[in-house]
Formats: sequence, C-alpha cells, structure tokens
Amino acid sequence: MPDPRKDDLVKVVPEGIPAGEGKSGPDENAGADKETRKPVVKTPRNFVPIIMGLALLFLLVPLRAQMEVDLSLGAGWTDNVFQLSEHDFGRFDSGDPALEYIDTTDDLKLSASVNLAYPFRYRWWKFTPSVTGTLSENLSNTEKYRRDAVVRFRTDRHYWNCTLLYGYYPRIYVRSYVDSDGSGQLEPFSYERNLYRADLNIKPFKNATVQLHGRYEQQYYNQYWTEFDGNLLQGGIGLRYSFPVFSVVGSYYYKEFDNTGKNDRDDSYESNVYSGKLSLKPMPLTESKPDGATWYPALGLSYEERFFQSTDAWYGGRVDKINALDAALNFAINERWNLLLDYSHTFRNVETPVAAVRQAREYGENRISAAVKYSF
Repeated sequence: MPDPRKDDLVKVVPEGIPAGEGKSGPDENAGADKETRKPVVKTPRNFVPIIMGLALLFLLVPLRAQMEVDLSLGAGWTDNVFQLSEHDFGRFDSGDPALEYIDTTDDLKLSASVNLAYPFRYRWWKFTPSVTGTLSENLSNTEKYRRDAVVRFRTDRHYWNCTLLYGYYPRIYVRSYVDSDGSGQLEPFSYERNLYRADLNIKPFKNATVQLHGRYEQQYYNQYWTEFDGNLLQGGIGLRYSFPVFSVVGSYYYKEFDNTGKNDRDDSYESNVYSGKLSLKPMPLTESKPDGATWYPALGLSYEERFFQSTDAWYGGRVDKINALDAALNFAINERWNLLLDYSHTFRNVETPVAAVRQAREYGENRISAAVKYSF
C-alpha cells in the first residue's frame, strides 16, 4: 500500500510504470478500414491555475507555522524507454520507418522536484497542506518530458492519518503510432490525466497499521487517439507490521478501467494487483558514529493480472501478467540531506489467442536511478 506521505507524481528519478499502470497503446495498423472519423476532441482540463492559486494561498495565509521546503534532483537510466517488445527492437535495428521517432532505445532522464508543505496544529489535530511540482527531461528522446503537479491535504491524529490528493499530469507521452484512420502519419500517443486519491492509515495496535486506499483517474488522449479516453477506479487494502529489525507490508488492489471513448476497439479491463515490501530498520552508516548518518535497504515485489473485457480481435481473450521488482538503498546523511539509490525491473507477459498481439505487447525494462533531497 502506498505511503500516504507520497503521491503518484512522477518520481524524482525516472518514473517507472508501476505494475498495472501502463497503457497498451493502439495497433499501428488499426483502423485502416474504418469508414468514420474519430469523435470531436474534448477541451483539455487545465487545472494549473487552480494549483498555482492554492500554492500561493499556502504562502500568504498567516498561519502560525513554518513552511517546509524540499528540493529533489535525480538522474536515472532505462534500457527500454519506449517499452519495446523484442520484435520492435528487431524492427528498430532494421530501420523500420514506423519507429523513426525513436532516437535511442535506452535513455538518461534528469528530474527536479520542489515540495512546499505548511503544517499547523489546531488543538490535538495536525493539518499539512502541500503542493509539489516536478519537471523531467530525457537527454536523447526529448519528447519524453513531463510537467506534473500535485496538491495534498493531510490530517494526523495519534492513531491514524488521512491524505487527500489531486494530481494534474498535462502530458504523458507513451510512444508514437501511425494514425491510419486520421492523418496517416506518425503521431504522438499521449494523454492528460487527472488523479483523485485518498489514503487512510489506522494503527489499531502498537506495531500494526491497516492501510486503505482509493483513487479515481480521468485520462484524455490527444486529438489523434480520443478513442482511448477512459476512467480508472481503484481500491486497495494493506497491512504493515513492524518487527524489531524490519517491517513488512502486504497489499491488494482491485482496478477497473472503463474505455469511454471506444470506437471499434475497447481496451476496458479489470485487474488484481498483489504487492509486498520488506524494509530493514535504519542502521548507523558507521559504527563509530551511532547518532550520525543512517541507511536502510528495501525490497518490493508486485504482480498484476489484467483481464481485458472486449471481444474484438486485438483485446478479446487477452490477459496481461505484469511482474515488477524494486530494490532500493536509502541514506539519511543528516536532518537535511537524503540519498536514494534504486533499481527496478518490469516484465509484461501477454496471454492471447492472437500471436501478433503477443509479439507486439510483451516487453521487459530495467531502470537504475539515484536521487538526492535537500530539506530547507
């Protein structure tokens, strides 16, 4: 279960596709025999002024508290930036014009994130409104940039805490495809996302925490791919238990994606996600300074079964099985400096009666990243 102090903003290090979060994308030859054009493009939902207004409000409201400011910088490398299948790698090596938008199949991403939080207390309650902005750039495939923003409101009591979150992701670029029922050219397959999320942690016993999670997403694709518009509903429950030397978390999520913009293809699905995480307690970095810098390793695993609901040739009878592993080393140098080293691996296996779908949609990806955070 996600820590409610964190959010779904792209990581300061390059964001991986969490288990179950990736889009399948259209068939590059889809729609060649369609007789109708795509629906009229929806007006984009621009929530940036709202987010900036809330951020300004946090700065101006005369609360008797001190603002907390965190600045994070990160860099990370991926060996499969566009999540290509083995078949796609062969097409790229042979110079297939449908993949000419790819500069390199691996890439280095640089990221920066700023978080502003304004905690204050009222009697026995603690409230923390905050806003985070993140920028990221790929060095080779420059179209893979991100500009994301998140607003949160967290409430803390002695035995529980709750976080409400809104995230605005104006452009998430996946890859490019030939728009065969529109322009007939290679066009970017990208979407805008609104995220609404709530996390509740309840501590019924000293060492146990029950975690409840809910989220709702709206995905609006650009004018070339409006048929992929849809809404995602997700709920989850988890349990965290702390032992003397380590802590473990086990979680289950149920997800349902409704393809509201479907035309002749429907990528609606239901999925089950199972995840677990093991973290050792912080340990002194050097035995000679037990009160100095600390570090701890963490290992996470997740598995998703995604069942597509369509009966068409591309999605009918299709099941995606997504395995993900994440290993991290966390270093708290002092009260202000933190360092994170991370490795992740994702593999998507596709079960389908259509060999071409399996050939195009199975992929594996490895990521190595590092991020440093400074708290003012």
